[in-house]
Amino acid sequence: MKKILYASILSLALGLSSCSKEYLETSPTDQVDAGTLLQTTKGAQVAMDGIYRMLYSSGWSVSNTSQNFGITSTKMFTSLMGEDFLQDAQGSGWFYFDYKFDVRSRFASTGWRPYATWNFYYTLVSNANYILAAEKTLTGDPKEVDNIMAQAYTMRAYAYFQLIQIFQQTYIGHQTSPGVPLYTEPTTATSQGKNRGTVEEVYTQINQDLDKSIGLFAKDKSLQKHKSHLDYYVANAIKANVSLVQNKWVDAEKHATEALSKSSLAMLSGDDIYSGFNSVKLKDVLWGAEIIADQSTIWASFFSHMDASAGQYAETSRKCIYNWLYDQIPATDARKKWWNGSTDGGTPDKKPYNQVKFRYSEKASSLGDYIFMRSEEMQLVKAEALANQGKLTEAKTALGDLMKLRNPTGYQMILDQATLSKDLTMGSIGTPKTLMDQIILQRRIELWGETERIFDIMRLKTGFDRNATGSNHSFKPTWNTLEAASKEFILTIPQKEFDGNTSLDANKDQNPM
Repeated sequence: MKKILYASILSLALGLSSCSKEYLETSPTDQVDAGTLLQTTKGAQVAMDGIYRMLYSSGWSVSNTSQNFGITSTKMFTSLMGEDFLQDAQGSGWFYFDYKFDVRSRFASTGWRPYATWNFYYTLVSNANYILAAEKTLTGDPKEVDNIMAQAYTMRAYAYFQLIQIFQQTYIGHQTSPGVPLYTEPTTATSQGKNRGTVEEVYTQINQDLDKSIGLFAKDKSLQKHKSHLDYYVANAIKANVSLVQNKWVDAEKHATEALSKSSLAMLSGDDIYSGFNSVKLKDVLWGAEIIADQSTIWASFFSHMDASAGQYAETSRKCIYNWLYDQIPATDARKKWWNGSTDGGTPDKKPYNQVKFRYSEKASSLGDYIFMRSEEMQLVKAEALANQGKLTEAKTALGDLMKLRNPTGYQMILDQATLSKDLTMGSIGTPKTLMDQIILQRRIELWGETERIFDIMRLKTGFDRNATGSNHSFKPTWNTLEAASKEFILTIPQKEFDGNTSLDANKDQNPM
């Protein structure tokens, strides 16, 4: 029997609750019967909007909910597992245990990272499955039916993509390793639990869902009503990221280019890069969540952990850049102002290397939109994919298009000094020598705090190093962080999964301890 927690999509859509705490809910809503809700396109979009609200809702665990608030909490803990993003102190404790790699042993607890993460992403899968089950019976404009189903297919693919990267090593070299259980139909109290299958099988399902969604979205690309909604361009962006992990360079280039083709999209320039990255109205936002006053949460939010000037969690536990990475940023690069320098300014937000890239839009009301994907990410995916195909001149141009917006007076010299090669020679720290070194370095700078750094560490097989001379890391692991596929890079499966799923054996199917 498969037992997973998942929240009520209708109650979330109406703002009535954040996360159900009961096992084996047999309907995606405890307010209206699923069959009634999913009869029309209007009801189905309400259900889909409920899923979107889950993406920034807090909860997902029985305790420690202040460090569990959806997608951006994943971005934070997976960044802290690397080297570029650090906490300078334990503070209230939230996320510091991720930074110290002290969560994997807590798989039996319903209050810690393994359980909360598994619960969150399988909640998305479960609710998407209920919507997809209505694909043949939903009434309404056929274009709207196609669009809603495309949203659900994309959401399911995204959730599985996150799950397989968090709970298993990267795709290349691990295709036959255990994956995560795959569910493509609604689960009920009588559903038989699934086994882990293989990594290859999970990626096959992800790609099938994305191909399906892109095809459905393509019938009318203009139906996105809000940037919180998945659309044709976001589906292509996710597909580009999947292709990058699978080393499918042609596909990665193709889908990144398609994602960037959205007419209203452009990379940020000028003072817009100092906006605080707190508005989905920024011209580079592909996908994000607009937060309004009655939906904002003070203590369990991305900005409460990031904005040290707000007097909240970040005040005593600042999120800082690795000083090694900071030193790689030329003084002529506008992004250097996203962080403080080495001098202590005396106030919590002026501490050395503290980030000021992400800030509340309104501190008094704790407001700030969540940005999930930006065009700059796709520009960097495109550059990396081109380089790996040997299209080095094109890759240099693609990278230069971003760098000249950040460092107009110095970018050309940096690019011209890089050997035109697709070889990655720099590793976690070191001296960038090649074009590929620069592509990855620029990715680390531009997308700091936005993408899951540990995923890149795994797919690039570099490991990480917090031990550069004069390192400002407050915690340095004693185990070999340069091991390309360390067990420490992935989470353990929560005990609750083994308790409720008879197809899994905790003695055989758990990740290495």
